[in-house]
Amino acid sequence: MADAAITYRRAAPEDAGRAFQVFRAALNDYLARAGQELLPDENDQDPGFLHTLRYDGERCWVAERQGDMVAWGSAIVRDDWWFLSALFVLPEAQGVGVGAELLKRARAGAPSGGVSATVTDTLQPVSNTLYARRGMLPREALLGFAGPPRRGTAPDGGAPQRLGTLEPEPLTPAAVPELQALDLAVLGFERSVDHRFYLGEGGRRGWLFRRAGRAVAYALYRPTGWIGPLASLRAADVEPVLRFVLAELAALALEKVEAGVPAPCVGAQRVFWEEGLLYDATPGLLLASRPFGRLDRYLPASYGMF
Repeated sequence: MADAAITYRRAAPEDAGRAFQVFRAALNDYLARAGQELLPDENDQDPGFLHTLRYDGERCWVAERQGDMVAWGSAIVRDDWWFLSALFVLPEAQGVGVGAELLKRARAGAPSGGVSATVTDTLQPVSNTLYARRGMLPREALLGFAGPPRRGTAPDGGAPQRLGTLEPEPLTPAAVPELQALDLAVLGFERSVDHRFYLGEGGRRGWLFRRAGRAVAYALYRPTGWIGPLASLRAADVEPVLRFVLAELAALALEKVEAGVPAPCVGAQRVFWEEGLLYDATPGLLLASRPFGRLDRYLPASYGMF
């Protein structure tokens, strides 16, 4: 079995369930060796897998041995930004070039001269070497925070911090053009297809924040408690926006909230520390061919979508 040839094909919708199992097995092998908590067998990945397949199918590939999936990879392109969303190889198929081949195939349609990026882990030297040799170098740490939400108290433990001149309103798909403009200002590319997914089958909810009628920030969350994406025209607005979000999530009686925080986003770090959240995992790494965006005012949608 180990010597059987590896074959490659484009991913298909019916691969979603098996792709999750490969993702879980590959990641748990790494987590076990690192002494970290393993992922449960709870598949919430299918909607994201199908979304990537729908809009970036030419960059979604599966590796098989005798008809059984042993690895898969996918990437997305938004304007001149190429992002490797996933690359997972079962332990028994590692070390024979499968990851490198999937990475090459996922480069289909990558903009010439654009940004190439991915998120990985500080404890994955083999993967990090693979990406570095293709020009994606460490740019920022991503700090995982988690804990029970409190009701958005101010640092002195008093009443919830006021939003000042910020005016929140529930996010709807009608706001996608305004989210697009905010992403262009904060990230340098637009991702309206992702926002429509988040606000539709992706199941996220959130708020648009205005100042004097102008959209200046947004924040989304998953029903499971993950906060992101969040973007703000002003870095100083991250703190009041995030305190508002935490207060709202506390009112929903969520047991846990989570977020991945780029190191430059000190406003988010400050809020999470003051609200009692803790580091939840080994820091991640944002790798990129060159710096992009204004990450002092942004929280990612996920490590697989950024």
